[in-house]
Formats: sequence, C-alpha cells, structure tokens
Amino acid sequence: MDARRRCRQKSNGRCGGKNGLLLAFLYGGSDKDPVKHGKEFMDGIKAAASFNPIYINCHSGRDHFTIEQNKPLIDFTTDLSKKTGIPIYHETHRGRSLFAATVTREYINRFPDLRLTLDISHWCCVHESGLEDQEETVATALGRTEHIHARIGHAEGPQVNDPRAPEWDYMVKRHFAWWDKVVERKKKEGKRLTILTEFGPPHYLPALPYSQLPIADQWAINVHMMKLLRTRYS
Repeated sequence: MDARRRCRQKSNGRCGGKNGLLLAFLYGGSDKDPVKHGKEFMDGIKAAASFNPIYINCHSGRDHFTIEQNKPLIDFTTDLSKKTGIPIYHETHRGRSLFAATVTREYINRFPDLRLTLDISHWCCVHESGLEDQEETVATALGRTEHIHARIGHAEGPQVNDPRAPEWDYMVKRHFAWWDKVVERKKKEGKRLTILTEFGPPHYLPALPYSQLPIADQWAINVHMMKLLRTRYS
C-alpha cells in the first residue's frame, strides 16, 4: 500500500496520518519565464492534489506577468478544483498575480470562479495605507475570500513588529473588521472557514542590526493571535 493511500484511509479521505491532523498545501512557481513558470506551477499543484488535502493555497504567477500570462494558471486550478472537489485558492501576496487590490479587482471581474486566500497585510504595504480609500474593492475581495492569513500589516510593511503593542491598535482593528465580514458571510453560508496565524520570522519580523536578533517573540505572537481568533469567532 503506498503512502498516499495509507494517508487517505487514516483521515476519512483527507491526508491526516496517525494523529488525525488534516493537511493543506501552499505552492507557487518561481521561474521568471511565464511558460516555464506555468509548467512548474501546474506540476506542483497536481502533485499537491494527489494527497487530497483540505485545500491548496496558490502563490500564483508573478506580479510582472500580464493577466493573459497568468490566466492559464487560474484556469488550470479552476478545472482541477471542479474535477477533484479540492478547494484551490489564490493568495493576495506581494510579488504574485494578486499583489495589489486594484489588480485583484480586475482578476475578480474576469474570473467568476476565482477564490482567494486573503492576506490583506500585503495590500496595506503595497498601497501604503489602511486601504481606507479602497473600501469597495476590499469588499469585493472579501466576498471571494475562503481562507485567511491572519497577519497584521501596516502602511510601510506586511507585518507589524508586535500586534500587542498599543501603537498598532488601529491596524489590528482594521484587519479584524475585514475578517469579521468574511466570518459573518461564511456562517450565513454554513461553510467552513480556515484561518492561519501567519506572523513570520525575520525578515518579516524586524530584527536588530548586526546581530539579526528578532525584536519580538514570533511564537508568542502567533499564540496571541490564535487566542484572539478563537475568542472572537468560536
């Protein structure tokens, strides 16, 4: 019996192993050439789908590809999701096809089946704001969101140094207000929403010069975010 079959049998068709944990994937291509990138991307997504995860999150395309160059990746994941029943999402991430709110709006308008992993912290950095002037565009993206990366961004970066610090209170409230709308919609739909606490290590997390020691405790921050999310949404 191969590993994939054993994995499925132990978790009601979802790869969970002996501890019953559910499996999800993040995958993205890296090549700067659109054609080579597309092949790399599609091969990786197919491999991920063979494990029957609960979802696949895509770092799809590159920010310097045109919509036409990124289109085959979205079409491929849409078709694969329909064939396998595995939800496949595209992340709002810097450097990728959905790197900005304005660009993502164009993709949403063009691809009716496009579903998002919302990491809106990146957009705060890209647009150097709390997106106060793009409420309609953000609302459209929230309506397509199926998975959330719960990191707090700000006007000069995708991750505040410590969301517990009072100087970040405004941005913490901004992010939770966006997430609240997604949670409310998913509850009305009676569907599961997955959330990942995603405060990363240096250099997402600022570090001291020379020593490169992180200026905050990454683990403690993610535990803090987990507890906030559970208290607010459970």
